[in-house]
Amino acid sequence: MPAEIKAETLETLFTCYKNSQLKLRWPSVFTLPFWMQSWWQVFGYEYELFVHTVYKDGRLLGIAPLMLKDGEARLIGSPDVCDYLDFITSPDKRDEEEFFDILLPYLKESGVENLILNAQRPDAAVFRGFFASERFPSPKAHFIREDQSYELTLASSWEDYLAALTKKQRHEVRRKLRRLQNEKENWNFRILEKAAEVEAFIPDFFELFKENSEKENFLTDQMQQYFQTLISAGVKDNHARFGLLDIDGITAAAVLYFDYRDRIYLYNSGFKFAYRDLSAGLLSKVLCIKESITTGHKAFDFLKGQEVYKSRLGGNPIPIYTVTIPIS
Repeated sequence: MPAEIKAETLETLFTCYKNSQLKLRWPSVFTLPFWMQSWWQVFGYEYELFVHTVYKDGRLLGIAPLMLKDGEARLIGSPDVCDYLDFITSPDKRDEEEFFDILLPYLKESGVENLILNAQRPDAAVFRGFFASERFPSPKAHFIREDQSYELTLASSWEDYLAALTKKQRHEVRRKLRRLQNEKENWNFRILEKAAEVEAFIPDFFELFKENSEKENFLTDQMQQYFQTLISAGVKDNHARFGLLDIDGITAAAVLYFDYRDRIYLYNSGFKFAYRDLSAGLLSKVLCIKESITTGHKAFDFLKGQEVYKSRLGGNPIPIYTVTIPIS
């Protein structure tokens, strides 16, 4: 049976995702159908949807969740709000190589001039199945460093996590926690994960978000609509969570994160400036790490951005690339 490419919709992606027999690799929370659909609903109006499944000998090699504009094909999403983008592929290396062998000629036949892939981790499908292939078809294809994320492999216990930090880092974490404990008897860190309580907290999260002037400028009406759509869809899919640091009965800081396959994705955060001297913003992240260790998660992903706290809390840098593949 020859190679076959089928046009799909965002709705059929949900069917593929729920079909465990397909054994596809959905590498991060940003590649899940709920995330792509949320992004598309708010930002997709500028593009033409171009989602396809790729088959060889009746075997599904992968899914290309692409969108088109001005002769360019891109993965659905944007690097400002989607930290990692990728194809959904078979875990077999040969299948991934054949996936690109079949996809690229099809893109050319469809009038695509360039395939531009933002937000690519070093373990993205394009590096495994395209650049690593002996059949590498385009010497003009290249990648440049776009950004950097930070991730932490979680220890099996809180004490082991602290022990893995440098002496200075460990001292700072303990000092800030001790100050909170000494100055405020009434505090706790709690998780919101039920749909009703997560959705009810969204307006409060926006208010915390806006206390930071830089984040307030980022939170346009369109971006607020996106966050609302994403969080609502994410909690219904059992991935979105809020972690709240309450002090004296007031939510002093909150983290928005996504839970997927033993990995925590720290997506965004906010805190009340009245609790800045207590390092409420930083401690909400520290306590989220502690909670993640307690619940048995394997990794804590701080995601993209150069904030110093990420490395100070043990995060290791991961380069993020933009890959450009000329098609015609």
